[in-house]
Amino acid sequence: MSIKISAFDAYWIEKSEKKYYALPTDEWVKQWFCAASGGFVAAHVKKTVDNMTRNGIAAEVRGCMSLAKMGKHVLRLPENIPNLIDEIFIEGKPYRELLKFRIGETKPRGYPDVYFDGQTWDFKAPTYQNVDSVRQLIKESRKADNVIFVVSNFYDIAAVHSAIGRECGRRKGNVTLNELPNVYYLLENQLTEIWIK
Repeated sequence: MSIKISAFDAYWIEKSEKKYYALPTDEWVKQWFCAASGGFVAAHVKKTVDNMTRNGIAAEVRGCMSLAKMGKHVLRLPENIPNLIDEIFIEGKPYRELLKFRIGETKPRGYPDVYFDGQTWDFKAPTYQNVDSVRQLIKESRKADNVIFVVSNFYDIAAVHSAIGRECGRRKGNVTLNELPNVYYLLENQLTEIWIK
């Protein structure tokens, strides 16, 4: 059985391929282009994985590949570059504008993992179904617009649901509720929203 590609899909894939190969090599390392969907993954030359846990690296790599298979243009963002945030641009936007800051502070909360669909995203991998540890992962992800939990089973999904419910309940009526990222999970190449502020 062959898969038929519509004229629109063929146009999208061709346009995406041109965008991928047009990324400047002095700024981006082209990592993978998905010919079936037009999605791709590219890493900024300042992207490092020195401070990531093994689970964090695996979640980010798996997540990026899955998103590219869905047709997303995934840009892996630089990390730990406080002196360069005014000199780096992501799709024409100053990197500083994409970062989250606490009120009155000049140091960002942290550096998100990736950028696609005009937003920043952080990947997390719940290694066990402890609701409190998942709540901590959600709080750590306040550096991004969204957090994606890369899960492998429905127990992980249940833990994420419980954790965001408890965290929202704790912050209900509090202005800090808006600090939380939107929460998604990624399972078998499908991105599903859990909580949107």
